[in-house]
Amino acid sequence: MSFSGRVDRESHMGGLLVDFQGRPPRLGARIRISGGKILGRVDTVVGPVESALIHIHPLYDGIDARASVGSPVEIAPREQPSHRRPRGRHSGGSFRERGGNRGGRSYRDN
Repeated sequence: MSFSGRVDRESHMGGLLVDFQGRPPRLGARIRISGGKILGRVDTVVGPVESALIHIHPLYDGIDARASVGSPVEIAPREQPSHRRPRGRHSGGSFRERGGNRGGRSYRDN
């Protein structure tokens, strides 16, 4: 993994600012204390390129921001969905097989 970080301080918004090495995580990525509790999601990346910080906000319920300062963090693995939903609005069959008509003539109108 190309990301490693440490909680630097609490932000003025009640989130956490994390100093990191490597590439910044994607916006919305879940960040957790290494091997432990999820802190929250990446809200933004702030500061100059050579010393940028990620802002985690809002924090998940039960997270004490002050107690988290100094903790090593990592990107939490993505959750696996419990079931797969079909892609698109319909599940199988062609548009015409479902009786679809986009407001024009139907192939049955011939």
